[in-house]
This record gives sequence, structure tokens and C-alpha cells, in this order.
Amino acid sequence: MFAKLKEQELYQDLNPRLILIGIVSSMGAMGFGFDNGWWGSALGLSQFQRKYGSYNEASGKWFMSAQKTSVGTGTGSAGIILGCILAPFVARFLGRKKSFLIMSCLITVGVVLEVTALTSFWQLVVGRIIVYSGIGLASNVVPLYQSECAPPRVRGAYLALYSFFTSFGSFLSTLTVWLSHSRSDQWQYRVVILCQLFIPFVYVSAYAFIPESPRYLVYQGRLDEAELVMNSLYNHTETIHEEVQLLRLQVEEQQELHKATSLLDCIRGTNLRRTICAMGVQTLQQAQGVSFIQNFIVVFMQQLGFADSLRTNVLVTGCGFAVHCVTFITFDKIGRRQAMMIGALGLATMMLAVGGVTAKGVGNLSNSAQNGCAAMLVLWYCIYGITWGPGPWVVAAEIGTGQLRERTIFLASMASFVTSVPINFVNPYVQKAINGSVTFIYGGWSVFAIFFIWFVLPETKGRSLEELDEMFQAKLKTREFSKYVSMGLGARITKLQAGVEDEEKIGKIDVTHEDKV
Repeated sequence: MFAKLKEQELYQDLNPRLILIGIVSSMGAMGFGFDNGWWGSALGLSQFQRKYGSYNEASGKWFMSAQKTSVGTGTGSAGIILGCILAPFVARFLGRKKSFLIMSCLITVGVVLEVTALTSFWQLVVGRIIVYSGIGLASNVVPLYQSECAPPRVRGAYLALYSFFTSFGSFLSTLTVWLSHSRSDQWQYRVVILCQLFIPFVYVSAYAFIPESPRYLVYQGRLDEAELVMNSLYNHTETIHEEVQLLRLQVEEQQELHKATSLLDCIRGTNLRRTICAMGVQTLQQAQGVSFIQNFIVVFMQQLGFADSLRTNVLVTGCGFAVHCVTFITFDKIGRRQAMMIGALGLATMMLAVGGVTAKGVGNLSNSAQNGCAAMLVLWYCIYGITWGPGPWVVAAEIGTGQLRERTIFLASMASFVTSVPINFVNPYVQKAINGSVTFIYGGWSVFAIFFIWFVLPETKGRSLEELDEMFQAKLKTREFSKYVSMGLGARITKLQAGVEDEEKIGKIDVTHEDKV
């Protein structure tokens, strides 16, 4: 068994330092899940409703109005968009590493505002906007940094850390809210908010141990620094010098033959196809219902008649988090395309089934129907966790060309969060009007996602970022990517990163030769 383990790519290519920086850099993703988790759970708390909601004399209960639910949830997405706008400039001019400090400052300021909002709902909203600005920055910088640090054979597993920690943060916050929901004092949910300060604490504490992205250093012409970083990160160090020179040649070749520097370049030539892929999967991730599950599942469970909707929410997020472990293998084994195709089919089935059960109303559902709906929502989140949770982030982070990678991720994350804004604002009203039938909308988008993956998204597993440049510029058809044999600089970089030298001794290149081929 140990011999077989040593043959696995994860064992061969990962090492303690790569794992450490992957975990530390993913703290921003954990903040995203954590804030979503506590907010979605708090909406169902009687103490939260009493503090910021209104009193219904007819029912004798406090409640959160659809307007406040909509505003509180939707403005978080607005904060993310602000962070996304800042991200390309911060990541390019300050570097990936310093971006983590900017992110930490935003999250700290936002959390302080949230915790001190003892009576003002609007102060709480402003705090969420600032926290989510840091999260928007994280949604760009974290996948960008991880894609540029990871060896190509395990890049899918490495980038899956983003979704893994998002799910972990969501589960941790919903669990904490549920465990403290019996408390009647004002710190019932504020303790959960304060836990988010752990994220900037980790970034600041580990800052000295986090290297700058080696590819960013190459893009900046800092080759000696890039070589030092790669020697500290990768297991196959005997070819690092040659690999850095190949990266330099590839950057020069791209600038000479395919120079691109602006957002407009993202929609020109072969870059348009890459942008459509990145933005498409991110948009469909939201359209299939993840915002509904994360933000409104407690309210939905209450509509179904569950007495302890918070506990059900913990079950949903806990199962979704647990299955994320599978993604460290699946995306590099079966590929991005097949995993997301299967995922879209499963997500469509679950959402449409819930819609079918609740189409005639949720007021008179039997216990078996309620339990069936809960089971299908748990399965939905599990399927999402191993497919569409990490998938869009993996694709968006690796599919852009080196010159435009920050901008491609910016457009992709903007597409995701711009899609989430109308969902977060409108869903409370739609859910109130049509109850369980709202899931038909999300299930329909999953059906559309199946066709999008089949006709548009190519397979990118196992290729270096530079090799993908060659493949897109060759204008391959979608289903030709997996069979394409690359012969350019990108293929040579892939072999070097895997510790393989070909018959021409690609590790012995003449770095002073002016011929870039």
C-alpha cells in the first residue's frame, strides 16, 4: 500500500511547505464561508430577529422583513464586487503576498463594525460590506496565488483548497450558531462574528513564511528570487534553473506574439474564448442555487415546517464540507470537464425533485415529505461540494493567459458575484411568493449548465499554465483538448515540473540563445 501511495502524484509533487502555504492562503476563502454561514443562520435566530426585526402582533412573534433580509444579504455581494474591482490593481502592483495584508485589514475593520452594531442594523450592513470587500479581494488573489504556485499535475487538488475552506468556514459558523442558539443575551451570534478575526491573525502570523508567487516574480523580471522560491516549494529541484529560463522565454514569446495588457484584451482573439469559459462557470455556479442554500436554507426549512431548522442547516453544511475531501483526488484524476458535467446533472435532479415535492405548497407536508426534501438538499450540497464548489475556481484560476490572469479572474469572480446580487435581493420575495417552487428556477439553470460544459468548456487537467496558452492559440475544438500533444515551451515546462526530462535533454537549454524556440 505504501508503494502505491508513493506512486501517486499528490505524494510525489506535494511537500509540507506547499501544503502550509496552500492552507494559509486559503484563510480568505474560509472567511467567505464563515460570514455566509453565520448570516444565513442568524436570520433564523429569535434573538437576532428581536434585535433587528419587527414584531408581528397577529402571530406574537418577531421576524425579519423581506426588505431587511434582502438588503443585508445583497449588500454583502456589493462589497464583494468592490473587492473584485480592487483585486487586479492590488495583485499586480503590490504583488500576491502583500494582497493578503490588505485583505486582513478590510476583514478586521468590517468585523469590528459588525460586532459593535448593538442596535443599528445599518452599521451591521456597512460592516458586512467592508468584510465582503476583503472577501472579494480574496476570491481573486487566493486562486491566482495558488494556481501560480502549484505543480500542474496536482493543481486541481491545490485549487480545491479554496472551496474546501469556504465550505469549512460555512460549517464551522453554522455549527457555532446552533450550539449557542439557546443563549438569550446579545452575544449569541457576536461571538461567532468575532471568530473571523482568526483569519487576519493567521495571515499576519504566517506572513514571513509565505513566499511571493514564483510566476509573479518571473513576470516582474525577478528571476533569481523566482528560482529561490521554486527551490523551496518544489520536490524536483534539479531542473529549477532551466524551468525559470523557460518561463522567461515563454513570457517574452507571449509579449512578442500575443501581447495583451488590458481588460479589452480579455475579449479579443483567442482570449475571448478563455474569458467566456471562466465567466460562464462562475455565473452558473451561482445560478444553480448556492446562494439560496447558503443564505436562505434556514428560512426555507422553517417554511417546510422543521422545528429545528438550525440543526438541519448544520447537517447540510457539515455533509457538504465532509465530501470536499474527495475533490483533492477527483479533479486531477477524472478532470474538470467530466466532474462538472456529472455535478450539473446531480444538482438538477435534486433541485427539480424538491420543487416537485413542494410545488403544491409547504404548509401541509407530511413528515416523510419534509425529511425527503431535507435529504435532497443535503445531497445537493454534497454533489456541489465535490463538483461545482471547487470547479469554477479551478477553471477560472488556470484558464487565463499569464499576461491577463489577474484580469480573467477578476471578470470571472465579478460574473459570479454580480449573478449573486439579484439572487440575494430577489430570492426573499420570490421564496415568500412561490415557496418551494423556487427550486425549479435553480434546477433549470443546472440543466443549462450541462449543455454549457459539453459544448464550451475544454479539459485542462495535467497541463502547465503555459501549455494551455499554446492550446488556446491553436484554436482547438472543445473535445480535442484532452488528446492534444503539445510540442512548445509549455510542454517542456510541464515535463520539467513533473521531474521528467525528454530525449532532447530539455533541462540543458542554452539560456543565452536568442531563438526562443
